[in-house]
Amino acid sequence: MLALEVVLRHDSLPQTRARENGIRRPDRADLPIHDHNVERYTLTTARTIDWLALARIMLRDAGARGVPALAQLPGMQAHLELEAAVMGLAARGRRVAIVTGFCVAADPPAAETDGPPGALYLARALSALSIPVLLISDALGMPLLRAGCRLWRLDGVELVEFPFETDETDPSASTERVEAASSCPKTDAWVDAFLGQEQGGGLTHLVSIERAGPSHTLQSLAEQQRSGPPPLAEFESEVPASSRDVCHNMRGEPIDHCTARTHRLFEEARRRVAAIETIGIGDGGNEIGMGKIAWEVLRAAVAGGPGGRIACRIATDRLLIGGTSNWAAYTLAVATCAARGRHDLIAGWGTRRQAELIQVLVDECGAVDGVTRQPSATVDGLPLAEYLDVLAAIEEQCTKKKGDKSNYLGPNGV
Repeated sequence: MLALEVVLRHDSLPQTRARENGIRRPDRADLPIHDHNVERYTLTTARTIDWLALARIMLRDAGARGVPALAQLPGMQAHLELEAAVMGLAARGRRVAIVTGFCVAADPPAAETDGPPGALYLARALSALSIPVLLISDALGMPLLRAGCRLWRLDGVELVEFPFETDETDPSASTERVEAASSCPKTDAWVDAFLGQEQGGGLTHLVSIERAGPSHTLQSLAEQQRSGPPPLAEFESEVPASSRDVCHNMRGEPIDHCTARTHRLFEEARRRVAAIETIGIGDGGNEIGMGKIAWEVLRAAVAGGPGGRIACRIATDRLLIGGTSNWAAYTLAVATCAARGRHDLIAGWGTRRQAELIQVLVDECGAVDGVTRQPSATVDGLPLAEYLDVLAAIEEQCTKKKGDKSNYLGPNGV
């Protein structure tokens, strides 16, 4: 979990309060003509959303693992990052791919309960807004997505399985795969075909929810934006060569052997398709998107554990951090519906259906809690009732008008 005091960059940030924050909004010429009416309506509707209150809720540190109330820290603009992500989806979302599934390195490996529930909730919301959705995961995460789509009857959502570089998920093969991390011809061929075909070529957004990404290298460290020189000597002394460009869990264990290289999709999308907006959602520092934060800042922010080794190098245009990744995904989904004026899609879709979904993922798909590693209907060690209280608060907040008081007590009782 994170304890960040950082101002995230907002280059070309489309948002209603851009002018008063000194941030350039895109010119009309930057937007497709057919988006103008949707954007105009969304900009107007978004003024009623209390972004700061929403950020405070999704950042709740229920497990006391170090996630602070980022919205309360001087200079922190987590609420603006949330607003930018929502505005992009609500105003310009035409086809969205969501990548999820985090491997728990058990025996056998299993997918955790943080990630897929949030991805399915977001897919359901976007589908209801008539935005086509693709859900992407590897062989470990795909059963959870299939079960969720079946349970919620998300027949219009496309399910896409991302291949492993080799044909097995064998822990004994992890060393070999770490050494060959920079060489992934099968993965690159798949990504090239996906982005070049109609299925991936028409994407406007690519979203990662609780998906592990590779750690930093000397090159990625040098390429990050920061006010001073990169701390290369500090990095070399703290991160051995064998731990670079490797996906890790929060314990610092390598998980490349059970994690398909979905990060290549984000790297290639940003390099080749400028029109695709990318959003990263995470809660621990080792997820796709966290490369937007300078390595030394992220390392210091990770509460306990080997922060320097696990810090992910993959950046996204927008970065949302939550007390759990599911909470940030719920917030993105609910706020997008609210920005479109579809409050009717918010009520009645929350806690009961999420509880049922998580139970199904555990019972039918072998999902496990990412903290306890146990096959239980919990998320990051949180009892289900406590965990779902936050979803209820998110939904309640998005049905209020800006300025209305919420009954929710955020981090530190605020």
